[in-house]
Amino acid sequence: MYKSDFLSKYDVVNLNDLASDISDFYFPDSQIDPIIIAKKKQITYSFGNYLDAFDGLLECENNKFHIYINIDKLEHAYSERARFTFGHELGHYFIDDHRNALISGLSPSHCSVTGFKSKNRAERQADFFASCLLMPETRFRGYCFRKKFEFRIIQELAKKFGTSISATALRFCSIGSHPIMVVYAFDNKIKWYWSSDDFPFKYLKHGKDKLPEDTVAGEYFCLGRKFNNTQQVFAMDWFNIWKDTQAEKPFYEHCLINGKHTLSIIWEA
Repeated sequence: MYKSDFLSKYDVVNLNDLASDISDFYFPDSQIDPIIIAKKKQITYSFGNYLDAFDGLLECENNKFHIYINIDKLEHAYSERARFTFGHELGHYFIDDHRNALISGLSPSHCSVTGFKSKNRAERQADFFASCLLMPETRFRGYCFRKKFEFRIIQELAKKFGTSISATALRFCSIGSHPIMVVYAFDNKIKWYWSSDDFPFKYLKHGKDKLPEDTVAGEYFCLGRKFNNTQQVFAMDWFNIWKDTQAEKPFYEHCLINGKHTLSIIWEA
């Protein structure tokens, strides 16, 4: 999925406002705990072993809600991914259309796949809600304001808000203080990418699917090279270039590698 495919501007604005208001109401000065929010709303929950059935699930019976979290898909019950999955299920509760559909029976309880992987609009809305809930806009902006961007900023934000690097980087794309692009690939194929509105390039070199060979991520898959630190790349390595003068424009790429998975964070040098 790509930025233009993800959510409408209407969804982005309204979900951001909704989630940030909830965060500020329950946790005005501290890290957000989705479990506490569930308890305050009298939503019961359980962590269980459900193999590959789902990441999370919100169930409604007799107007009472219960959240299931699949620990088979998590490192542990309090990991960053668990927090995000719990926030995602809270999204299904707090987003009026989702909650009302469950209460009325128009929409059965469904298995959620979190982490910006689903093409279903309701799942994308819940993912975005979780991101905004865990990383409220005012606090997020305040932390990174006037700091020179480097990958360390994403790491610090992730630690501060208890979120994964990928979720933090995507939130930074939306409201951070420096334009960046985030590209996720699996087995040398691009699965999604997202960029800040003011990022200087919008289109990747080979389109939406093929990972460019001369990038840090591309060299990992094609040549087996693995870099643990930030590397310099050039515009022509990653992007469609319309003017020759743009070709050697320097950028930085920090690529996180985990088996067949890569996550590249790219910004202008």
